[in-house]
Amino acid sequence: MTAIVSSTGVSGLPIDSLVSAQMQVEQQPLNDIKTKISSYNTKLSAYSTLKSGLSTFQTAVNKLATAAKFNAQSVTASDSNSISATANGTAVIGSYNVTVSQLATSQKLASAAYSSATDIVGTGKLTISFGTFAAAAGSNPAAFTANGDKTDISIDITSSNNTLAGIRDAINAQNASVSASIVNDGSGNRLVVTSKDTGEVNSLKISVADDDGNATDSAGLSALAYDPLAGTNNMTQMVAAKNALLNVDGMSISKPSNTVSDVIQGVTLTLKSVTTTSNALTVGTDTDTIQASVQSFVDAYNSLNTSMRNLTKFVSAGSTANGALLGDSTARNIMVKLKSMLSASSPTATTFKTLTDIGVTMGSDGALSLDSTKLKTAVTTNVSDVAKLFSPSATATDPQVSFVSSKSDTASGTYAVNVSQLGGNGINAIGTINGATAITSGSVLTGALGNASFGLQLSVTGTATGSRGTVTFSKGLAGELSSLLDGWLDSDGALTTKTDGISSSIKVLNKKSDDINARLPSIEARYRAQYAKLDALLSSMQSTSNNLTSQLASISNNN
Repeated sequence: MTAIVSSTGVSGLPIDSLVSAQMQVEQQPLNDIKTKISSYNTKLSAYSTLKSGLSTFQTAVNKLATAAKFNAQSVTASDSNSISATANGTAVIGSYNVTVSQLATSQKLASAAYSSATDIVGTGKLTISFGTFAAAAGSNPAAFTANGDKTDISIDITSSNNTLAGIRDAINAQNASVSASIVNDGSGNRLVVTSKDTGEVNSLKISVADDDGNATDSAGLSALAYDPLAGTNNMTQMVAAKNALLNVDGMSISKPSNTVSDVIQGVTLTLKSVTTTSNALTVGTDTDTIQASVQSFVDAYNSLNTSMRNLTKFVSAGSTANGALLGDSTARNIMVKLKSMLSASSPTATTFKTLTDIGVTMGSDGALSLDSTKLKTAVTTNVSDVAKLFSPSATATDPQVSFVSSKSDTASGTYAVNVSQLGGNGINAIGTINGATAITSGSVLTGALGNASFGLQLSVTGTATGSRGTVTFSKGLAGELSSLLDGWLDSDGALTTKTDGISSSIKVLNKKSDDINARLPSIEARYRAQYAKLDALLSSMQSTSNNLTSQLASISNNN
C-alpha cells in the first residue's frame, strides 16, 4: 500500500487524517485474515505434534507386533568361562549338562627354515585342498575326502613371487580359507600355513607341480608339499586339525567348530576351554527383555497421552491457555479409540486376556502404569498368553488345524474352515476359509485376497474332509493399534486430510489478502481525489464568502 503523505487542503481540510481513517476501515479485512491464518497455523503445528506423538507410539507398538518378541530366552551356565550360550527363542525351557574334553583346532603347517624371507623357494604351482584324512581301517585304505563346501586353491608361483615372502603374499592374496605368515623361530624363517577354519574336515593337503621336475623332494617349490597319504610331508605339522569333543546329557558329540548350534534345539554353544566338571546350562524365559519391551510401550503411550492432553486442555472460556485442539473432533476421536482399544480383551488368550491382567493399568489422567511384579508373574506363568495379548495368534476348534502366520491386512475374527481335499505328499489341499476359496500349498491354506481372512495361513492335517470347525484369529493389541495408527498417519489418513484442508484454507486466505493489498493503493488514491475535490469546493466557497463579505462591507461604508 502506498504510504500516506501528510497533507492539509487549501481550505484547511485535514485530508491526511480523513484518508487514514478511511484506510483503517478498508484494512480491517486484512486484520481478520491475519487472525484466521495465525489460528490455522497454530492448529497445523498442533497436528504436527500429534502426528509425531502417534508415529513414535507406533514405533513402540510395532516392536511388540510379533510373537517372537515374547520368545526372548536367556541361558545361564554354571561356568561361563568354559562355555557360553545363547538361545534364539525356540529352545526348550530346561537344563542341560555339558562337558568339553577337546576344543576344535585349526591345522597349522610350517616349512623348513630359510635364512631370509627373501630366499627363493622355487617356481611352479601350489594347490591347497581342504578335507579329512582318514587312516586305513580294515579293508578300507587310508583316504583323503575333500570338503564339499570348499574349492581347491591354485596359485602360480613364478619368478615374480618365488621368494618365501612372495609365496606368503600370494597365498594371502587369494583371500580364501587359508592364511600364511613367516615366523622366525631362531633357527631361520619358516612359512607357516594355517587353515582358517577348525575341525578335521578342514585339514590341509598341499600339492605341488614343481618346475624343477620333482614334485616330492624337499628342493624347489616341492619343499612346501604336504600330503600324509603320499608321504610327501616336506612341511611339518605344528598343530593338528581337531574336532571339538563334548558330551551333552550323556551323549558324546564331535563337531568341527567350537561354535555349536545344532546340538541343543535353539541354543548356540560357544566352547572356550576343556572342562573338568559338568557345566550346567539353564534355558529360561528372558523376563527382563520382555519387561523392557512392555515398559517401552507404556512409556510411549504416556508420552502421547501427555501431548494429547496438552493439545486438548480446557483452562477457561476464551483463554489463550486452552489447547490448540480443544473441541477438535479428530483429536477427540483418536483419544477415545486408543483408550477403548487399550481396554480390549484378547479372544485367543486363556488366562491373561487384558493389559490389566499383566499389570498394565490406566489412571484417571489416562496414563498407563506397569506393575513389574505382576508382569513377571504373568510371563513366568504363561508367556504364550502374554504374547497373544500383543501379537497375532489363533485358536482352532479342530486340534488338527493350526495357525501358521498372518498378514498385517488379516482382520481379526472367527472363520469357518472347510476342506474338500487334504494336502501333503506333493498334493495341494482344496478348501475354503471364511467361505472363500483358499490358496493352498501342500497342507497349508491361505485366506484369499479380498476376504477378511486374507493372508491367514492355516495348516490342516488329519484325515477328515468337510467342515473343520472354526478358527478365531486375533491380530493382538499391537496389530490392532498399528492398523488404527496407520489409518490416522497414512498419506490419505484422517490427520493428513485434516491438515491438507487447513493448508488449503490458508492458501485461500493468503490469496484474499494479496487481492486486498493490491486494491488498497487505488482506494487510497480515490479517497484522496474525492477529498481534493471537496477541498477545492470548500476553498472556492470560502473565496466567494470572502468576496461577498468584502462587497457588503463596501456598500455599508458608502451609505
